Amino acid sequence: MSFIPLYKIQRSKPTGDDKLLLLDRSGKVLLQQLDNKEYTIPEVKIMPQLQDQILPQLGHFRGKLCFGCRLENGQVPPAGVTPLDVREALTAVAPAVKSLLLRGKPILEWLYNRSYCSACGNKLQDHEQEEARVCPNCGMLFFPKISPAVIVLIKREDGRILLAHNCKFREKVYSLIAGFVEAGESAEDAVRREVREEVGLEIKNIQYKYSQSWPFPDSLMLGFTAEYAAGEVTPDGEEIVDADFYRPDELPALPGKSSIARRIIDEYIAEQKK
Repeated sequence: MSFIPLYKIQRSKPTGDDKLLLLDRSGKVLLQQLDNKEYTIPEVKIMPQLQDQILPQLGHFRGKLCFGCRLENGQVPPAGVTPLDVREALTAVAPAVKSLLLRGKPILEWLYNRSYCSACGNKLQDHEQEEARVCPNCGMLFFPKISPAVIVLIKREDGRILLAHNCKFREKVYSLIAGFVEAGESAEDAVRREVREEVGLEIKNIQYKYSQSWPFPDSLMLGFTAEYAAGEVTPDGEEIVDADFYRPDELPALPGKSSIARRIIDEYIAEQKK
């Protein structure tokens, strides 16, 4: 069985046998490592004090109700769990755990950050029907934030693809050009603009591939492919510090397999081998 999300805010007291998605103050996920080295979601019993608290329900994980909790200042992580960066965890867990992380991390952070009304300052309440928080004073509704972003594989006639190193990458990894959709833009407009701004190229034949939830912090990644049209590769020097076209058999270090970027790249390489 996998993870079945709950698309409504419901809170209750968990039992010790219920599952627990636990985040620490830095946003790392606290997972339990089994004898076979697999990481999984622990049960609430690892923190017995939580059984007296009202926690948000996230859904059902492998047949058990799963709650979420974000550690507060002064709370000590329980014994028997390993803190993992969520990006790293996504490449090291089973599909059910991955689905829970993609859903649970942004929801827990949204619930934590959306405590007060930005219009009148009143304390918010959970909406009874919607997955939203509502102000009892002015009636303002607040839904989970979702930030649309685009990512694109650019290919040349000779089969080479554009890969770029972003200054925010922690390692010498090269990935696809990506960026957030601005107000008033279509996703295709955003693709053209990001490519032009970050590497100085013009593209054509933009084709949509698929999407992926990416909780860093709250993105919905829209994946595309496009063809090179004109221009010289010119990194902007601010976000992109290096970029070039690479042959499919001579690629630099790539992003992890949990990312939409890696999926698009791997599919392109497989197509070239046919």
